[in-house]
Amino acid sequence: MHYKLTEGVQVRQENFGLLFYDYRGPRLYFVPSENLIGPDFFHGRQSAGGLIASICDRRGWDWTAAQKRITLILAKLKEKGLIHEQSIR
Repeated sequence: MHYKLTEGVQVRQENFGLLFYDYRGPRLYFVPSENLIGPDFFHGRQSAGGLIASICDRRGWDWTAAQKRITLILAKLKEKGLIHEQSIR
């Protein structure tokens, strides 16, 4: 799956991770993701699997640990309505 920002949502990188701004609220969401996910990931060009593989390469994590962390972060963002999934075409 690929992920994109919901309309009206912006994201930027901060020292702690990602900061999401939802204009529909307006609301701020702080995601302590460190540098695991960059804002460009939400342009929908890289799959979640590709992101996990890159984390394993960069950090030396095993697949299960990286997948668990990324899946949790993406699930929380979807739950808040900040991102949505798109099938890989």
